[in-house]
Amino acid sequence: MLKLQKYIFILILLFGGQFLYAQQLPNSTHYLINPYALSPTLAGYTGYSEVFLNYRNDWTKIDGSPRTFSANGFGNVYKEKMWVGGEIMTDKTDILSVFRANLSWTYKLQVENNQFLYFGVWTTYYQASINTGNGIGIDPNDPILINNGSTNSSAFNAGIGINYNWNKLNIGLSMPTIFGLNDEYQQSATFKYIVQRQFQFHVSYMFDLDNTWQLQTTGLLRNTANEPSSVEISAMAIYLGRFWGGMLYRSGGVLAINLGGHIYNGFVFNYSYEIGMSGINKGSGGSHEITIGYRFNFTSDNYFDAKESTKSRGKSRKSRSVSYPEVKDFNYKRN
Repeated sequence: MLKLQKYIFILILLFGGQFLYAQQLPNSTHYLINPYALSPTLAGYTGYSEVFLNYRNDWTKIDGSPRTFSANGFGNVYKEKMWVGGEIMTDKTDILSVFRANLSWTYKLQVENNQFLYFGVWTTYYQASINTGNGIGIDPNDPILINNGSTNSSAFNAGIGINYNWNKLNIGLSMPTIFGLNDEYQQSATFKYIVQRQFQFHVSYMFDLDNTWQLQTTGLLRNTANEPSSVEISAMAIYLGRFWGGMLYRSGGVLAINLGGHIYNGFVFNYSYEIGMSGINKGSGGSHEITIGYRFNFTSDNYFDAKESTKSRGKSRKSRSVSYPEVKDFNYKRN
């Protein structure tokens, strides 16, 4: 029944109107170990250059369910203050495929001791295609589909963000997509890919419980035009800065379990499983997500500690050498 409802919904979008409103950011827990996946503004937050690969399979009990692959990374280009990064992503849901690629630039500014501001800007290209010939349960000889076997459309957009960091507190606000309906590009009269304006707010804090345990807490709010707002709350326990496990709750009735660890010399692995508890998520079979990452030149024991050179350094006064006259010893005789 769920599959039938999904196809009816897709066909209404295709042939009942001229526009397709798509979700710009697929659901993911990837950002719990890779802040760049949350916002390109956080490139270089740890002080290291990093690369990540991520694979996600949603609704495993439904044929043609969403499958997402992404690769992202970033590197330093100037004195650990300027960082450039990029990401490519493919997201396929039965007959709909979306390719996304972006490039980002981030600047890190120290404003006070232990306090930093991160500024980020990025540009994104979207390529969407619908291929009804490969649809599950769709008759390619259907007269309605004969002239609409494959349809493509693309769009460009841009994003901006700012993040405030004080010790282990982060507060960030971003617009992953700045432009709304005015930033559309159409290749077909029957299919138009629309990128909606989006806002995102996040806050996180790392608690040091004792010498061996830490607790990372994160809150995330996303608001996209013409879509319900999404809220995520997570807590992740970290042991010895190397192994972690936690839980995440997403509005709409989704609970995620997260496990991972720092394997060796900067290599990390993370796995999460999401369980639907209500709505269409219930009975969908859950979702699996795997992340593999590498941090360059990583030598620390704690994966969640920032690089030593990026930690706050007090603003010291400039000193200059001063020459003093030579002091000679004199012997005095008392008369």
